[in-house]
Amino acid sequence: MNQLSRLLIFVTFGVFVAACSDPATITETAKPDPWAALSDSERELLRHGEARARSCAACHGPQGISRNRMYPSIAGMSAKDMTTTLQAYRSGEIVNPLMSPQARGLSDEDIAALAFYFTHLQID
Repeated sequence: MNQLSRLLIFVTFGVFVAACSDPATITETAKPDPWAALSDSERELLRHGEARARSCAACHGPQGISRNRMYPSIAGMSAKDMTTTLQAYRSGEIVNPLMSPQARGLSDEDIAALAFYFTHLQID
């Protein structure tokens, strides 16, 4: 039996054992929950931001990380920068054919919630 055949048998056996093993015995390193330390009011702000962020996903990606260089990634952006930028789009200080109409429909509370949400997204 040549080395390639032995390797193939070994790999096949390993896959079989892994597939048949009890998933409870397989330990995975759990990532810490970055939102675990948030207060109830912060969690509510986060939920509000997450709900409003659905319309952002088309251009900026579902987790605020854009897949298109034409649109910036906004995950992890500072709350101050996000707030200032959205307010500028809303007021007309910055004009963009896509962002201006989106921002016009945002209240101050919506902007605060979006800024809080995108600031707390993890960038992997």
